[in-house]
Amino acid sequence: MGSVLPYRATVAELTSGLALVSVSGELDLHDEAELRQSLASTEAGTVIVDLSGVSFLDWTICGVLVGEAKRRHRAGAELVLVDKGSAATRAIELTGIDRAVRLFLTLRDALDSLLEEAPR
Repeated sequence: MGSVLPYRATVAELTSGLALVSVSGELDLHDEAELRQSLASTEAGTVIVDLSGVSFLDWTICGVLVGEAKRRHRAGAELVLVDKGSAATRAIELTGIDRAVRLFLTLRDALDSLLEEAPR
């Protein structure tokens, strides 16, 4: 039996209005508060959440992501997701999050898109 990978998050402010939250491990109900704290720790309006290192994503975490996306949208910003087709992608697609939140296959794609759209 494999071991459970612990939740980990790294938050980086990329520009004054853009941050990256890189998440890894298995994310479930027990990690909800930590994920919320990671997302709230940045002052940037728009946040890229990189789920490439996530091996499991449950419905609770999907709800956190949707709620955060809605909150940022109301504030005139955005939450976008990056996932290269891992186990997290399946949960994102099954819940329909990918229809409400932009999903990019690579961090480079997300950065190119967001930086291209940024006001100059």
